[in-house]
Amino acid sequence: MSYALFGGKHTVRAGFMVLDESAPIHTTTGVFPTDADGNPTGGPFAIQDNSTLHALFFGTYLQDEWKILPKVTLNFGARFDLIDSFVDENQASPRVNAIYQPLETTALHIGYSRYFTPPALENVNNTSVVKFNGTSNESEVKAGDPARSERADYFDAGITHKLLPGLQIGVDGYYKKAKNQLDDGLFGASLIPSQFNYREGEVYGVEFTANYTLGGFSTYANVAVSRARGKDVTTGQFLFGADDLAYIRHHWIYLDHDQLISGSFGASYLWKRSDGSTRVYADALYGSGLRTDRTASDGTTIPNGGSVPAYYSISLGIEEGIKFCGKERFKARFDVVNITDNSYELRDGSGIGVNAAQFGMRLGFFGGISFVF
Repeated sequence: MSYALFGGKHTVRAGFMVLDESAPIHTTTGVFPTDADGNPTGGPFAIQDNSTLHALFFGTYLQDEWKILPKVTLNFGARFDLIDSFVDENQASPRVNAIYQPLETTALHIGYSRYFTPPALENVNNTSVVKFNGTSNESEVKAGDPARSERADYFDAGITHKLLPGLQIGVDGYYKKAKNQLDDGLFGASLIPSQFNYREGEVYGVEFTANYTLGGFSTYANVAVSRARGKDVTTGQFLFGADDLAYIRHHWIYLDHDQLISGSFGASYLWKRSDGSTRVYADALYGSGLRTDRTASDGTTIPNGGSVPAYYSISLGIEEGIKFCGKERFKARFDVVNITDNSYELRDGSGIGVNAAQFGMRLGFFGGISFVF
């Protein structure tokens, strides 16, 4: 809800959310019994793991948008979150953000937020892992504390400016410092991501944006430079090998989804007619490569210490709109994805929580129709 006060100088907003979630789990895994060295000692047998997970989440917030001066707006408030699941945690989180518009074409902003991010309900817990001790599916590290909620301080500042009629550019920088940095990955044969925490984490970067519109022509470009790191795994230790845990305990490593440079670009043109319209468009994606393991000169494996090769993908499309009864109700579109049929690898099968190689989409043709009643 929202309510305006003092002639619109203050706009107070408040709300709450309650989420009650359950997840039944039924798995059957075929394994071999093994000796202390991991050698099979008998025939295969099945281990069943049946359970039901439950979580209750509650969140509420109160915020005031205060127009201090005609060109200065201050947003401040706080929210309170509580999670009751395999963890029982809560946090009060203040937020404050200021917007200053010295010119009609220029706006600056700066802000701080405290965040509370509970772990997802779906998770592989230590109780399930213990069932596989003495089998071919036994983990190298036996201990594993349950995942905890991430608590983070987030700082952000940026500026947007209308450089020319139709042309707007912007730059935004951010820094996040986290305790119990949450991360997840696909470990082993698991089909759902398994969560764990780094004792501390940090994510920082800068984003550049630009868009231009003139008549039926429009184009955009977004480029982001970022870093995401974590140190010392404190939960879900059974997901890792002993060597990786020992290295991460004393060294910062890049998170598996870290990518130094990401970019998206596109352009389109719209022809309007009395009976409808035609739009043609093109867009492109670029990435400098996600993380993979790297072998140092002394033979040590550095988890997520390298990256796969850079990649790109270019796509084209056309959309046709047809009017009925004075309104454009029918649309048909055709898209060609990755027109150069560029073969690129997103993952190479190594790195934290990467259980298989993954590739981007090759050349593809897609069509669709829609009708608005």
